[in-house]
Amino acid sequence: MTGITSGRTPGRRPSTTRASIVDVALDLFARQGYEATSVDQIAEAAHISRRTLFRYFPGKAAIAWGEFDEQIELMLGYLAGVPEDTPLRDALADALIAFNTFPPSQTEVHRLRMRLLLGVDELQAHSTLVYADWRRAVAGFVADRRGETVDDLVPAATAHAALGIALSAYRLWVAEPGADQDRLHELLRRGTQILA
Repeated sequence: MTGITSGRTPGRRPSTTRASIVDVALDLFARQGYEATSVDQIAEAAHISRRTLFRYFPGKAAIAWGEFDEQIELMLGYLAGVPEDTPLRDALADALIAFNTFPPSQTEVHRLRMRLLLGVDELQAHSTLVYADWRRAVAGFVADRRGETVDDLVPAATAHAALGIALSAYRLWVAEPGADQDRLHELLRRGTQILA
């Protein structure tokens, strides 16, 4: 895994983006561990002030999650385009795979991120908020299909089940040394077979 500063012109300040801060933070987390890495260290490595970092992210846990909110928006767009005649289980399986598709060059970075998200207590606590948005997106899709609300039993339960499938697939995937993206997709599709 390489840091953001590799290939940078000496003396030139790199442009700051949310993605570049995430890259720097993940590099530090990989080398030092999540708990041992401070917000100040992330800001310094990203060549920004602590104050600037907090303009992009509310805290260290949010940095580890990266641009998850943008990914949810992409998933909502994907679900909105699913043909009406696609069976619900197939639509959800395809959405899970689309949501969990990334450039092959990012496989190890993605595995690192998921090991952190699944294994660090602070990040698991933060996940309660993040996963609520993800479940709401899935429940909304199911509710629309069934003519129900997101709070009705089947949409809400399906969203919880889909999240459980994704997390279980990720736990298996990060535990398998060298597992690639195709393996993750296989686990996700197999897991969705439990959905009605």
